Amino acid sequence: MNGTRWVYSTAGTAHGRVIALVLFASWLGFVLFIAWNHVVWRDEVRALSLALQGENVFAMLKGIHGEGHPAVWYLLLRGAHALVSRPEILQIVALIVASAAILLLVLRSPFSLPLIALILVGPFAIFEYSVMARNYGISMLLLFLLATFYERHRDRGFLIGALLFLLANCNAHSVLLVGAFLLFWLVDIANEDGVRRSRALRTFLFNSAIAALGVAICLLTIYPPFNDEAVRRITFEMPFKAVFLPTSPFQDLMLPSATEKLSPWMAPYNIRLLKGALFSLIMFGSTLGLVRRPGAFLAALVALFGFSMFFNLVYWSSYRHEALWLVFLITMYWIAGSKDMPMERGLPAGLKPLIRPVSTIGSMLFLLLVALQVPEGIYTAINAAANDPPFSRSRDLGALVAERHDLQDAIIVSEPAYLVEPLSYYIPNRTYLMREQRFGNVVHITRKAQLRLSLDDILANVRNLRLRTGKPVMILLAARLDPSLPAQVYRDGPEWVLVTTPEQVRAFQASTRFIKRFAPALSDESFDVYLFD
Repeated sequence: MNGTRWVYSTAGTAHGRVIALVLFASWLGFVLFIAWNHVVWRDEVRALSLALQGENVFAMLKGIHGEGHPAVWYLLLRGAHALVSRPEILQIVALIVASAAILLLVLRSPFSLPLIALILVGPFAIFEYSVMARNYGISMLLLFLLATFYERHRDRGFLIGALLFLLANCNAHSVLLVGAFLLFWLVDIANEDGVRRSRALRTFLFNSAIAALGVAICLLTIYPPFNDEAVRRITFEMPFKAVFLPTSPFQDLMLPSATEKLSPWMAPYNIRLLKGALFSLIMFGSTLGLVRRPGAFLAALVALFGFSMFFNLVYWSSYRHEALWLVFLITMYWIAGSKDMPMERGLPAGLKPLIRPVSTIGSMLFLLLVALQVPEGIYTAINAAANDPPFSRSRDLGALVAERHDLQDAIIVSEPAYLVEPLSYYIPNRTYLMREQRFGNVVHITRKAQLRLSLDDILANVRNLRLRTGKPVMILLAARLDPSLPAQVYRDGPEWVLVTTPEQVRAFQASTRFIKRFAPALSDESFDVYLFD
């Protein structure tokens, strides 16, 4: 293991464990600080709103059908909220899940302390799977649990199958990781001998059936999607890109902030070409460190191509999706570094002199891949700690409502409709979805809603709400109204539009009171506030 000494530790000493715990404590302290300042946005709060809907768990499960995410995250949130009925439970659960995963990494993984430190500073560990309260952190925890228990349970019981069942129901992307892990396990068994192979194969088939049940439940939960925007339109070149340029969808994993710094000196096309070529070599090369454990090497490659097909043909990607492959690669290196399972089993003796230097080069490229995440992690952490701008202006609106008595009982409407989704985390005001003509805080982007909306339509809706409820109506508009501008068309997705004319703007401003304009947010959740009373 001389060539991979920077990847794997040489001894698990008591001194090393103390340093590992210091690393964990430092990570946890910084993550807690960021989480305290973090303003949750609609994708986070939407999950909590869905988890709390319905009179019981079965009604909730029925309500999330077609949402696009399987059930584990919603069940966790509903269970935690039953214990502590506060919206802050959303971030608390995410932090507990991430902390458990990172604690496993620092105490149970075979990695060297420098590599662990690099992983902890990566964007997925320091923000995306910890501070950001989404379901992807559960995938990280389950993958690290698989790495921890695989060697001891690969030949007995159903623990591995149960973990794969849960992994399949974290998010759609993790279904691909379940398949890749099963491939790894099967190749591992193929390299066994005699009686042990037969026992291991029986255990594998039993656990595979459990995992397949999890995949089936996931697919039944997420399909067909009820949001029309979730259906991707496939173009002719997409399948070819997925096969011949499998790393091309991993744009956010390829140091987007560093690319922005280079853009004044290089043409954008040249940057993309150079970055894509170099990063493709690094991503492919990083799997070569696993060639001494053939199953892990094949699983990492299959997962890479599977994610490429998914991102090209099913749903576009962002960092939180792409980093799942990196976490899976870390998991494969974790298992491959186990001292309980000899390396190079099943490999031809004539290839071993070649495989060892290839493995060393691959391990160094894996280390480089992890190290390349550090600048983006630092950039993300600094911006998240400063919280300027915040992810959403929903917390600022909550502070405004708290200080004004005339707003505390107001019904809230918005355009685009999604602006109301994060508000329940900060204020108890009822929200009304004009396009769908119903009260609620979970928007269904569907063609069955009112596709075309005008300022006159918004005024008609708020007048009707005022008459029906006797409550003032607060209106949030992302569009900055200006009567001196010509007619405008604002799009919310491919089908929903808001149209304005100078006459409508003047009529709207005459019928409402302008309250406040919020500064831009990191997402698109900034708005002007008007009151109809």
